[in-house]
Amino acid sequence: LNAATSSIALFTLIAFGPLLNSLVPLPKALDAKNVDVDGDNFNPMNIKAGTELGLWKTLGTTANLYGLSLTSANHGAFLIQLTTLIVPAVQGMMGVPIPKRIWTAIGLALMGITLFTQDAVSAGSADIMASNALLGDALCAVAAGFYATYDLRLFDYGKKVPPLPLIRTKIAVQALLSVGILTLATDGGGLNGAMEYLEGLLSSPDDAMMIGGAALWSGMAINAVAPFMQVYGQQTIGASRAQVVYASQPLWASLLSWIMLKETLGTDGMMGGSLFLVAIALAATAESPDPNCEVDNNCEV
Repeated sequence: LNAATSSIALFTLIAFGPLLNSLVPLPKALDAKNVDVDGDNFNPMNIKAGTELGLWKTLGTTANLYGLSLTSANHGAFLIQLTTLIVPAVQGMMGVPIPKRIWTAIGLALMGITLFTQDAVSAGSADIMASNALLGDALCAVAAGFYATYDLRLFDYGKKVPPLPLIRTKIAVQALLSVGILTLATDGGGLNGAMEYLEGLLSSPDDAMMIGGAALWSGMAINAVAPFMQVYGQQTIGASRAQVVYASQPLWASLLSWIMLKETLGTDGMMGGSLFLVAIALAATAESPDPNCEVDNNCEV
């Protein structure tokens, strides 16, 4: 799935990249330099930035997909939102002034995650083994670390490389790495496993339409258009403040998983999720450093 969505995203940016360039403004830091919006795909900085971002995103997506296959959608969505706390925490360690409210939020989140992972099997997913669910939770938490690193590095590179070549290179690297992982995978995976899976889908038109639609949506909207828009968005409001918007993901995921997957949370999960939402609210409403500041290098990284 990761290989398929990355490939779809790459073709989307190749085909519709110029249209996106015309619709989304260039970040102010680049606009002031009068850079070419199409950029140079073979510029050393672009290659360096795109390769690093592609690596972080591939690691995060791979861990996330494996994690979601072992735990519930509710658990995965909440744990991925660790990025809301990791990003400002890392900035604080690098010298950015972080309000006390952020540190309080981190403490609440850790308590919430402890309770959340005790609710190993959600009420609507009795087929998920407890040991597998805990491993899935751990993988989703690791994925959050990779995603947070991606957000921080994207904020930095977004000041230096135009969005289209940056994201196009990132997606190309992500596609190559994903296909490579697929090729090397064993134990029922790999290319042979993928071909067998596709053959099975073709014998079930309903499943093929569902999986195909999900792959197209994930590839075009989530992996192509959203990252392109994210470059401008984070340059405008800063990496920490951007997490406020991302923090709405668990709410949507819980609602959709309840409607579509019939998943619910147990008592521990509800208590942990509530603490986690309070932590996110504290982090989201805390004061954020000016993303355009330049004094003493005491800025968002």
